[in-house]
Formats: sequence, structure tokens, C-alpha cells
Amino acid sequence: MADNPVRSTSSVPSLSGFPGRSSEKPAASPHKRDAEAASAGAEDRVQLALGATIALPLLRERVLARTRSGLDLGPVAVPCFAEMLEGEPVPAFLGRLLSAQNQLAACRAAVWSGERIRAVLAEALAAGAEETIDLLAADGHGPGGAIAIVTEVLEQFGRRRAVAAASI
Repeated sequence: MADNPVRSTSSVPSLSGFPGRSSEKPAASPHKRDAEAASAGAEDRVQLALGATIALPLLRERVLARTRSGLDLGPVAVPCFAEMLEGEPVPAFLGRLLSAQNQLAACRAAVWSGERIRAVLAEALAAGAEETIDLLAADGHGPGGAIAIVTEVLEQFGRRRAVAAASI
């Protein structure tokens, strides 16, 4: 019966196509590895990047508020998707922000020209960013990189507009 792979406790890579664990050395549990790392003198360090944590959600809210105002919309809400704001690249954040603006602009697409809508969206982004920078500076969050990340979003937006203008 030792040759019967169904009754054997060893791994059977031929059935699954993946190599199994060696029965000689079982894998350590995550809890055991954490305890070993702590006992080995590993430091418990926490690094906070408050700049993006504070600036990006505020920037999103201010830009969308300015967008609703510029499009003469009432309290229209943009669906909130699962967002990863901490540590995400600026182009990804900007892409989602522009998408949210476009969702709001869809309410005016039937009656306004595309040129007019694009101008309102660009103006709303710039005004929302300016308002965000003013709020961050007044609250003392500027030196922590919050203003720098808002500026980086504006620079990325400028690059996107230049590419779009060149392709026309």
C-alpha cells in the first residue's frame, strides 16, 4: 500500500503538475516567522507618508466640487470606487480623477460642446488644485510633501494635455 498515491501522505507532483513540499522540512507558519524576526532584534519601524494621505483625497474632493460648480450641476455624486491613495503612482490617481470628472461631464455632453466641457474640466482641476494648496498651506501640511504631490499631479496633467494637443 505504500505505493498507492491516494493513501500516501507525501506530495504527488505528478497529479497536480506542481512540486510539493518536502516532507522532511515543513514550512514555518507566518506567526513563527514573525516571532523569529522579532527575537532576532528586528526593529519595528513605521514610516508615514502624510503628504499623499492628506493631499490626494482633499484634491479629489476640491476638484470634483469645482467640476460640479463649473458644469452647473447640483448635488450629483460620482461613484466611489475602491481607491488606493497611499503609495499609488500619480498617473494612476490622475487617471481616476479625470475619469470622475468625465462622469460628471456626461450630464452636459448632450447640450454642451466638447471644447466647452474640456475647458471647464481643465479649469476645475486647476482651481481645485489651487484651493487644495491653499488649504494645506494654511493648515501647516505643506512642508510634509503634501503640496509637492499636488504640484506633481498638476505637472502630470500638463504633460497629458500637451500630448493630447500634439495628437490633434
